Amino acid sequence: MSHSMSVSVTRSRWSIVVLACAGAALVAAFVLGPAALLRGTYPQFQDHSAMGELLGRGLVDYWESGVRTYPAGLAEMVDYWFDWHAIKIVISVLLTVVLGLLAATLWRRSLTAGVGYVVAAATTTVLSLFSVFLAVLNIQSTVAPVVALLPMLTDDNAQGQTARSLIQNGVQSGDSRPPLLELLTQVKHYNWAVIVATVVVIAVVGTATAIAFRRYRSADATDGPHRRMFVVLGPLGAVMTIVMALLSIAAVVAVVDPGAALLGAIGL
Repeated sequence: MSHSMSVSVTRSRWSIVVLACAGAALVAAFVLGPAALLRGTYPQFQDHSAMGELLGRGLVDYWESGVRTYPAGLAEMVDYWFDWHAIKIVISVLLTVVLGLLAATLWRRSLTAGVGYVVAAATTTVLSLFSVFLAVLNIQSTVAPVVALLPMLTDDNAQGQTARSLIQNGVQSGDSRPPLLELLTQVKHYNWAVIVATVVVIAVVGTATAIAFRRYRSADATDGPHRRMFVVLGPLGAVMTIVMALLSIAAVVAVVDPGAALLGAIGL
């Protein structure tokens, strides 16, 4: 092995180590970061198990107010959930970039190294695509945090029971109360965010997938490493494109019938 090639391999290995460590740090930040960063600003929401009851109380007060503006308690919870998911968007986008760079480095090494690098590169590619999926979910939760909060409503407490029953009766009776109209509007925003985000992802990943399949077909039959890379990347991109398309279709259905989507969000 020539000196320049040895230096290149060493640099590549160090890049892999640094990117892998950065990825692990970002995963930890994704899990622990929002709570740590928001602890000082919103100490009352640190125990997420208690948020269901607080949310129920806020929604009952909101319903009784008869106006579209959130009452103070609910508004604060919505602000908290917005900040929570906005932090996760930043981290998941950074994680996508780091994992994408790591996958690219591993794929380059796989062309001259053993099958272990192919497995590592394929796994990292899957993780990078999953981080894109996480970014999409957090984008929609940031666009309409009140809708993202609704699954916390349960029948475990009286406030939650009352809030669920008010929403259910309002939707089923075609109520035109301002609070219900606002919730239905937020459901539409929540799902429009998914439609826009998934269309962007489908355009990017779909194009990359088409390129991978085209490169596979045009690669020299004797060029095993390149053909192996494209034969892995093509199906992974196709699966991601299909998942995003299904998400988009589900979001379109929710936009068309926001009442049913609202009931679904509270588990009914």
